[in-house]
Amino acid sequence: MLNREILDALPAVANRFEVELEDSEKVVFAAEMRTFGDEKDGMLGTQGSKFTLTNRRIVADNGLGVWTVQIPDNLASCEMVTKKWLMFTSVYFLVMLNSDIVYDDGKGRLNGFRFYFDKKDTARLAELLV
Repeated sequence: MLNREILDALPAVANRFEVELEDSEKVVFAAEMRTFGDEKDGMLGTQGSKFTLTNRRIVADNGLGVWTVQIPDNLASCEMVTKKWLMFTSVYFLVMLNSDIVYDDGKGRLNGFRFYFDKKDTARLAELLV
């Protein structure tokens, strides 16, 4: 789970994607994603979408729009999920929200996100979640 006290204690890293920060906000993790989707894995962003974790927010940018989750206000849970199927393993971070987000002029609704990273960034983010 993402805990604000732990995030506040982490060192700042480069604001690679130039996310506009509020006072006392700092970037603690930033990486390009392989892909990301809603909680049911409906596609929201592809290769090269940008993920920024600050000590206050999760910001996901697919190049067309920016999705923002306030920590802890909008966040119900955050966990790393590993799924195996035959010889394949899929690892992603599942972020569930306290309430639905309505988007696309009311046509879409989601209650969470799945974020997929390369192995190196998955390991780095997993360290922050423990």
